Amino acid sequence: MSSGDRGSEAAVRRPATGGRGGIGGGALASVGFLMVASGIAFILVVSALIGFGVWQHHGEAKDHARQTVQHLARMLEEQTVHAVAGADRLFTDIAYVLSIRADARQRAADGVYRYLNDRTEAFPQITAIVVVGPDGRILHHSADTSPPDVDLSDRGYFAVHRANADAGLYIGAPTASRVFPGKSVVPLSRRLTTPDGGFGGVLVILLDTVYLNTSLADLRTSAHGTATLALDDGTVLAQQPPGGTPGGLPVVRGLSDWPELAAAVAARRDGTLDLVAPREGQGRIVSFRHARDFPLVVITTLPEDVALADWRRDTAAWTFILVAMISAIAMLTWYVVSQQQRREQDQAKLARASRRIRGILESMMDAVVTIDARGRIETFNPAAERMFGYTEAEAVGQSVGLLIPEGFRADHGRWMQEYRPGASRIIGQDREVLALRRDGTTFPMNLAVSELVLHGGDQESGPSRVFVGVIRDITVRKQKEAELLAAKSQAEMANRAKSEFLANMSHELRTPLNAIIGFSEILDSEFFGKLNDRQKSCAKDIHDSGKHLLDIVNAVLDMSKIEAGRYELTEEVMDPAEAVAQCLMMVRDRAQDGGIELRNEITGRLPHVWADRRAFKQVLLNLMSNAVKFTPEGGSVAVRAAVGEDGGLAVSVADTGIGIPKEFMEHLFEPFRQADNSASRRYEGTGLGLSISKNFMELHGGTLACDSAVGVGTTMTARLPASRVLTADATGPADAEKETEAAE
Repeated sequence: MSSGDRGSEAAVRRPATGGRGGIGGGALASVGFLMVASGIAFILVVSALIGFGVWQHHGEAKDHARQTVQHLARMLEEQTVHAVAGADRLFTDIAYVLSIRADARQRAADGVYRYLNDRTEAFPQITAIVVVGPDGRILHHSADTSPPDVDLSDRGYFAVHRANADAGLYIGAPTASRVFPGKSVVPLSRRLTTPDGGFGGVLVILLDTVYLNTSLADLRTSAHGTATLALDDGTVLAQQPPGGTPGGLPVVRGLSDWPELAAAVAARRDGTLDLVAPREGQGRIVSFRHARDFPLVVITTLPEDVALADWRRDTAAWTFILVAMISAIAMLTWYVVSQQQRREQDQAKLARASRRIRGILESMMDAVVTIDARGRIETFNPAAERMFGYTEAEAVGQSVGLLIPEGFRADHGRWMQEYRPGASRIIGQDREVLALRRDGTTFPMNLAVSELVLHGGDQESGPSRVFVGVIRDITVRKQKEAELLAAKSQAEMANRAKSEFLANMSHELRTPLNAIIGFSEILDSEFFGKLNDRQKSCAKDIHDSGKHLLDIVNAVLDMSKIEAGRYELTEEVMDPAEAVAQCLMMVRDRAQDGGIELRNEITGRLPHVWADRRAFKQVLLNLMSNAVKFTPEGGSVAVRAAVGEDGGLAVSVADTGIGIPKEFMEHLFEPFRQADNSASRRYEGTGLGLSISKNFMELHGGTLACDSAVGVGTTMTARLPASRVLTADATGPADAEKETEAAE
């Protein structure tokens, strides 16, 4: 196969970057979409049909309930008109008889009584017939031959007829009978006129409210419905069930209790409405009709819950059927779609994997070149294009020798011929080799080769092998390595020079300093003769200055060893309380000279520790010296120690000194740094004490922390880890670890 054919083959192998899984994936996705859409459409159609049927049945149920209450209202109206009309016709007959009888004006006439009594018994709805004189006194009563001498002038019907000659038939509100105790009656009355047209009294027919309620109860078709007979002004004459609904909640006591209904009735139009009962709080279908020729209105109601009971039962059944159908359709659609999705996933896996691999190759910063078993380039990513100067189209299909300098091509060809799977020392290893760019220049590169076995080829040829080379240009790294080696050599030379200088300085400085300190001590002891006060003071100053300079030299040497990593701890079992006491003795004179109170607040017995005695005391001495140095006269320095919850030992030195500014806290432990670095600073020192102390604590695996506030004071806390705190029987860290393991 030619290189051009190989390039075309590689181009064909590139995965499609279009839709999901290419054309086949898009077709499969569309099939799944159509299946889901069909299932959803079927569910929507079935739901719409059932919903329409339920909605239609709801309207039919409401219409049937309206017709029922309208029919009941019409029947009640006819019965009411019939009863009231019969009583009204009786007025005419009685008025005529009274006008022709001579004893009509005679109170309690026997003939009039018998006549009225006969008329009362002929009409079951009538409780009594009463004739009231113009003075308001009862003249005749159908229920009593000797009617009670009762004044009825306070009755509403009497006042109406006396004041208005054209009042016509007057129907009053239910009232308690004064003749029949405990009985409620509805008065119907008309005016009696004298022959000269004057007021001759009132003729009253008392209707029995029990009869009216019984009539309403006979016509009421539902135990949950109500029937009401009322005057046009809203006064209730009769109601079923009496006083309200079977549940005990009154529907209306008067139409004023139901403003919406009262407004509709006042409009003088018959109608049927859907209203909410004010006391019950539930919806009702209400129908009302005005009685012909009389100031009466009949009202019938039916609860919506009762009217829609059958509809709700049918709706529940249809809802169950709908849910069952939707569940079955959904499960069937889910099964079909899941099977389809499996096919989609199988089709899309290869496309996703190809796109991912291609994306990884294109995004890698390292060059990736793959070759086949014959050494032909198959993959050449963008990083390789930038590194070698060839485009992918130019490199794919060519021999990998294109990228290898002339002197190494023979070795590579021999390696390809002699390669045996599992026996190569090159596969899986990094190598540094030279590579050849297009412009003929060579450069060092790091090459990592791995082998990839591709199955699924021809059965005759077996699996194919691809060698993947990951290449990184290490030109810059090689330059840096050379620079680093040169810098390291220079640093080692400088370090040796510094070490020699420090050693020489140690010898050259310590020898005269020790002599100065020794001779000053001899002078102070007056070994050569007695000194006066001035001479003793000078000898002490010489001694103190020499000691101070020796301390500085020792600090510089310690810092040098620590920085070089050559400081070795001389560890032993020691008593921290003893070390604290010794350090306090060393700074006590200076504290007294400065007027500072020095307190040892360590209470109880402290455990022994495994530490370098000199380094530990040096840390404590540095902390105490700093505390005394930076605490003004009248202040105090306190030393505390305790074993913490983690088992470590914490020793703190707290002072009431000047404190440390916040801005200096981050530089606190840097060598040769002081908060006041001006030429006129008040406090002496090299700035090495805290840095050396911190390094000493870290060499022990511990820490050194600071808590300070300007003008309040500073607390420095040195902590040793629990591994260095010993019990009474332990003699070293190993013993402490054994005890810890035993406890666990």
